[in-house]
Amino acid sequence: MTLILFIYGACLGSFLEAMADRYVTGESPLFPPSHCATCSTRLVPWQMVPILSYLLLRGRCGYCRATISPTTLLIEGTAAISLTTWTPTLTLPLLWLSLWAFAALCDAQTQTFPGWLSWAALGISLISQPWSIILFATSLFGLIRWFWPHWSHPWIGDGDLEMMLGYWVIFGSLSMAHWLLLACCSALLLVRTHTTRLAFLPYLTMSALACWLWP
Repeated sequence: MTLILFIYGACLGSFLEAMADRYVTGESPLFPPSHCATCSTRLVPWQMVPILSYLLLRGRCGYCRATISPTTLLIEGTAAISLTTWTPTLTLPLLWLSLWAFAALCDAQTQTFPGWLSWAALGISLISQPWSIILFATSLFGLIRWFWPHWSHPWIGDGDLEMMLGYWVIFGSLSMAHWLLLACCSALLLVRTHTTRLAFLPYLTMSALACWLWP
């Protein structure tokens, strides 16, 4: 069972990365078929096997020999390991985390992500919650969605706040405090250049995965 979940997780990671790349380039999710980002040559099935293809190709395109980012292997491996923890009770948290992982992949390259994702993640986080939490969370979410477009120089992205809200609903205040501390420390340690805008969602997502795998 663990091996099957590992394979499914690797496929999920590969799918999320592919969809994020297509969001960045503006390509349709369905067309054109999978291809090298450098030479645009269509890939054959054996070149699209998560993890294994990267290792067999030694991190390079099989046609133009362009380097494939090691991030590809990291994403597929992390998703594979994360899904091995699955149990029926963890279905919704894993689905919620998968949506934000997709958002983080988009945010890392464009500092944007599809707007529908916030609504979908909120809905997932509120399933089976008491009415008091549902009313409070939806009111706060609505406030974020209304207020942020009117703020000319926000000091944090609305997507970051929306992920924080969902994390609090699912995992609670104490776990959220540990998660935010880890995310902030990671950003301070890994950011090497001065920038006026920081894509913070990748650090939030990486920290959420770390808290998930090593509670």
